[in-house]
Amino acid sequence: MAGNLESFIGRKKELELLESLYGSSKFEMLILHGRRRVGKSFLLSHFANLHREHVVYFTADKSSEKSNVSAFCEELDNVLGVGDFIASLETWSDVYSFLKSYDIRDRLVIIMDEFTYLYNSNPSFDSGLQNAIDKIFRQKNVFLILCGSEVSVIEEIFDNSSKPLYGRKTAELKLLPFTYKEAREFFPNYSDEDALKAYSILGGIPLYLRLFDDSLSIKENVIRNCLSSTGYLFNEIETLLRMELKETHFYKSIMLAINAGASTFSSIRDKVGEDPAKIAKYINVLINLGFIRKEVPCGEKERTRNVLYSISDNYFAFYFAFIFKHHNMLDGLISPRLYYERELTAEKLNAYIGHRFEAICTTYLKERFYNGKMPFFAENLGRWWGNNPALKRQEEIDILATDDENALVCECKYTEDPFDERQLKDLQDSSHCIHQQKVSFMIFSRSGISFGVRKAIEGDSSYHVVGIGDLYAD
Repeated sequence: MAGNLESFIGRKKELELLESLYGSSKFEMLILHGRRRVGKSFLLSHFANLHREHVVYFTADKSSEKSNVSAFCEELDNVLGVGDFIASLETWSDVYSFLKSYDIRDRLVIIMDEFTYLYNSNPSFDSGLQNAIDKIFRQKNVFLILCGSEVSVIEEIFDNSSKPLYGRKTAELKLLPFTYKEAREFFPNYSDEDALKAYSILGGIPLYLRLFDDSLSIKENVIRNCLSSTGYLFNEIETLLRMELKETHFYKSIMLAINAGASTFSSIRDKVGEDPAKIAKYINVLINLGFIRKEVPCGEKERTRNVLYSISDNYFAFYFAFIFKHHNMLDGLISPRLYYERELTAEKLNAYIGHRFEAICTTYLKERFYNGKMPFFAENLGRWWGNNPALKRQEEIDILATDDENALVCECKYTEDPFDERQLKDLQDSSHCIHQQKVSFMIFSRSGISFGVRKAIEGDSSYHVVGIGDLYAD
């Protein structure tokens, strides 16, 4: 059983959910899903370690039913201690019949990790499990956890009303990558700025965050883990795409187009040069996997045609920005250190982090709204772009939050220079696009604000300035 209690970080809300279901007096079935590498098995292993005597932790594989049943029964025997008899069971039906006859007094947790392998190899697995739930588990002191990474398969099994397991789950948890603030705990020896840089490169995948050693600089960690052919992250994107997808070249073409600045469907289509219907289908797959995001202007309806696409996963973005194009060169033709000094200049790295900075600031605002730390409750929050009627030009707002009466207009700057008077005027001009009565402003700035800006907004409660330290303050 994997998992290290001492190195477990975060996931407090998720553990609280698991504990509440464990403490329930009735049958519970939790569906736990999320993208690969997000830490599903690590979370379940940690939970299992907390209740070692009551948890059957089984990880399915692509082998035969008999092989999987044998592995499950071995774990079952470790908890129930029923002896050699259980080794004779060969089918899931045999397992369910045994559990029906067994007197389960204490809470029994059954974890089936990667359970979609069982369904993929035997399409009748779900109907057998449905029968066991209805006729056996509901009368037993059982907490069943089904965990998997294949989003489309999970949706098909549990959200399709024609499928046997529809309506059987009692709880569902989509495990998400860590936020920038949650990821901070991985780097106690880094400054806030270096922790933000590390997150901008790695994103919130715990496996990646654990790879960076905060006794080393960001540069040394990137060279060791990302640019060196022996580093874990050097081939990670290629490996992930092969695990998740067929036609990986086509998916990479879409992400490369987005990375090169193609943010609309038409521009992606022009760069990729394939059938639009196929492109749309593959874009939706990448969105479901959490690799790219689809955005509409804040406050507009989802079905608008005014849609922008961007790479949402930080390490995917970093890989396609700095590694993919010269992957062969890095595989023995140039020193990773020389490559870093040539390609990852301060200017290029700051520009890259600047794009990720907006998402970090958005997360900061969402948390503050969620916890009631803002002067109003936002009904909409996100980027906005469109026509500025007063100035008759196209306008972009980094972050906009609104309700019926209020609007918060935000600018995000990750530069070495302070936010200056010209940028303040641009921020103020963008408010002409907003129709709410009360408008306030928030300036997110890595390097603070200039003296002129400070004098201009001094004493005006409608302006707020947020630095990197503030992002981590509460």
